[in-house]
Amino acid sequence: MIGRKKLEEHYMTIAEVRELLEKRKAEGMEENPEEPMFYEARVSLEHAERFAKLKPEQAAELKEKLVGLFDWLDERVAAKLVDLLPEDYFDIRVIFAKEEHQPSREEAEEILKLLDEYRPEE
Repeated sequence: MIGRKKLEEHYMTIAEVRELLEKRKAEGMEENPEEPMFYEARVSLEHAERFAKLKPEQAAELKEKLVGLFDWLDERVAAKLVDLLPEDYFDIRVIFAKEEHQPSREEAEEILKLLDEYRPEE
């Protein structure tokens, strides 16, 4: 990584990563149809396709709403909540296990209520 520096950092959901990798694959198909992506990118795309539960637009919107819900909820944890879509208070406690702030039961219920609005029908 000589000559590179990090300009900014953003946390993305799996759905957003899937969209980004699909764009990169399309660009790669134009350049080299036989090998459009590196191995690592192909494996990452397969993982994202398998585990993304929401559409990228929904995931980004939900992440922004979660960050705005509480001042202690940062973008990193919000992205994790969107990726996992926990179903109850105990799932949320696991996600926040190593965080500084543990949400109260009421705060967790607010988070779950917001997640339920975006939860896909199975």
